[in-house]
Amino acid sequence: MAVQPERRQQQRILVNWPVIVVTPQRYIVGEARNVCSGGAGILCTADPGQTGPLRMVLQVPTREEFLQVTCVVAWSNPYEQVDELYSYETGVRFTSFIGDSREYLSKMISLNKETSFFSIP
Repeated sequence: MAVQPERRQQQRILVNWPVIVVTPQRYIVGEARNVCSGGAGILCTADPGQTGPLRMVLQVPTREEFLQVTCVVAWSNPYEQVDELYSYETGVRFTSFIGDSREYLSKMISLNKETSFFSIP
């Protein structure tokens, strides 16, 4: 199988930030695995669906306030579980930011381009 060329235009950093995705029907917990200024790859306990704009809250370990964004689901696939917690791998595209979330996220990415940024357990 041929290796697909990287299509992303923005620098992503690896993270393990807790997230909550707010859909019209429910709250879905998950974990952001990578982020860029335009979106994120997350693992979720349920499929958030592609019903339209969603709210997402990210908990960055070095920040007291949560990052809050509006996003749309770009793709979602069943996740081959290593444990019993997560069942979907989902890519989201950020459509808007609340407060200074965009500036803070851009700063985190520029500071961590060369290394992964993980929370401390």
